[in-house]
Amino acid sequence: MNLPRPLLIVLLSLFCSTSHAALPAAPGFSADIYLPGCKEFIAGRTSFFAGRCVGVVEVLTALNSDTKLFCAPDGTTTLQRVRSVVAYLEARPERTKEDFRLLANEAMAKTWPCPK
Repeated sequence: MNLPRPLLIVLLSLFCSTSHAALPAAPGFSADIYLPGCKEFIAGRTSFFAGRCVGVVEVLTALNSDTKLFCAPDGTTTLQRVRSVVAYLEARPERTKEDFRLLANEAMAKTWPCPK
């Protein structure tokens, strides 16, 4: 396989990079878009964006039965899960341009790690 030299240089520089910067979120999925809706849900208000936040958390919870990325205690509510996500994001404001879905999963995994 013969790659043009400039392309080869770019590929090598990408693979050899020591940068750990996160990829920006897909349009419409950054944490800064979801966070206000999550806070509305915590405050007991309903809105389209509160529903989007809850939807993501509930889907991640359902998928977790297969992935086992976090181990919330039995009886943990959606409200508790959303609170954990909000606390995690507020402690990391520099990450709000990242994908909310991934950060929410990460937040719950840090809040409720599974035994090794």
